[in-house]
Amino acid sequence: MIDYNMMIMKLIPRIVLALLVASPLHVMGQERYGETEEQQILCKEAISVYVSYKKQKNYDEAFIQWKKACDVCPATAREGIYSDGVRFLKNELKKTDDEARIKSIQDSIFLLYDQRMELYPATKKKPNNRCTVLAYKATDYYRFFKKEGSAEANVMFKESVDCLRAESSPATLSTYYVTSFYAMKRIEDDAEAKAKLGEMLTEYLTLTDYIEVGIAAATANGDEDKKEDYAKAKGNLDEVFIAIAQCEDMVPVLSEKIAADSTNIELKEKVLRLLNQKDCTENDLYLPVAESVHQSNPSHPSAYAIGNEQAKNDEFSKALSYMEQAVELCGDCSEMEQYLLKAGKIASFLGKGSSARSYAQKVLAQNSESAEAYMLIGDAIASGAKKCDDGALGQRLAFLRACDYYGMAISRGDEQVKATAQKKLNANSKQFPSVDEIFAVGKSNGDAITIPAIAGCPCSGESTTVRVR
Repeated sequence: MIDYNMMIMKLIPRIVLALLVASPLHVMGQERYGETEEQQILCKEAISVYVSYKKQKNYDEAFIQWKKACDVCPATAREGIYSDGVRFLKNELKKTDDEARIKSIQDSIFLLYDQRMELYPATKKKPNNRCTVLAYKATDYYRFFKKEGSAEANVMFKESVDCLRAESSPATLSTYYVTSFYAMKRIEDDAEAKAKLGEMLTEYLTLTDYIEVGIAAATANGDEDKKEDYAKAKGNLDEVFIAIAQCEDMVPVLSEKIAADSTNIELKEKVLRLLNQKDCTENDLYLPVAESVHQSNPSHPSAYAIGNEQAKNDEFSKALSYMEQAVELCGDCSEMEQYLLKAGKIASFLGKGSSARSYAQKVLAQNSESAEAYMLIGDAIASGAKKCDDGALGQRLAFLRACDYYGMAISRGDEQVKATAQKKLNANSKQFPSVDEIFAVGKSNGDAITIPAIAGCPCSGESTTVRVR
């Protein structure tokens, strides 16, 4: 049986000698393939042979030739010796079910990662090369030991992600969060488990921000495969987050985190985003955090949060002001549709039909299938129907047009929206014209008709279909 660990360990004396005996300048000045011309030739030939077999995907023979390269080459000859060695050893793992041999190969794989990080912490192309390799090691550690090794893998992942940040690979970001979850599940101490949960809640936002940066870069580069990888990573994060982020569990943990670090505005901003995202607003934490964040650094999440609470307290004028701030501060943020709808609903409640409709139309410009936006336009038209009175059918036609929009909401909405829109359609259809009224203007049921162009009429000049009550 080959002792892979021992084989890899042969490289260590040379590494130690280079690190402890030679000065940095001397190491840099050495020929990377060997001190003598003969050693250089042998090393280059050995590398060329094993690489040739690797390109042919003949990993069995490549592994044999790779071991010869390890025997004749200096430890710093080529970074690829370490990454290739990992690949060949993984191929060896597929051939055995002997536990002792498996453990030996696994130990050798981790040793190769450690040597690679020691010798190549930075390269010209990858100034944070050590952090990248550490993520590879963490991935294999989790792959080999599954949930039992999640805590150890998670520590490695955290160091890598803290270093690489948005440059972390999609798989690294995703697996880091998954191992965090399993590591938390294995913590027996309640206080430690709660602290880990709090860390995971706020880290979710950090990791999703990194993913958004990655998606933007992939989109700019036209890299659809990378973009899909980031989307999958986001899906994995969301799946874990949904499993841990229930309001009743979140609020006590986040309250403790803020109490322990009450001046940390960045933490409060993350907490506010979490509460908004999970709609955890019915608690004593929400409004104080929102006000604190908004006072320090006005943002769209804080403006939305305060406006939302003001609306609950029937302070609709103040609520609309904050919602308008949220829309203004949002820019191209992902919550824009939510803010526009909320602002439109409050404006509608205040009788500002034109503003409500304007917000709804902005929603439809982003999402043409928004049932709530269509219902909001229906509300704006119905509430302003009196302004369409031309002494004939004008006002009646406005109710017809409002119901057109309620119908569009019904065809697009979920069950709750459908039910609400249907109630409004039923109520407003009572204001449809009578048979006599349409006869008086020379129209029949089912005819197309244009609503009179009247100043202030919320549907002025639009067309609808004649129906009778």
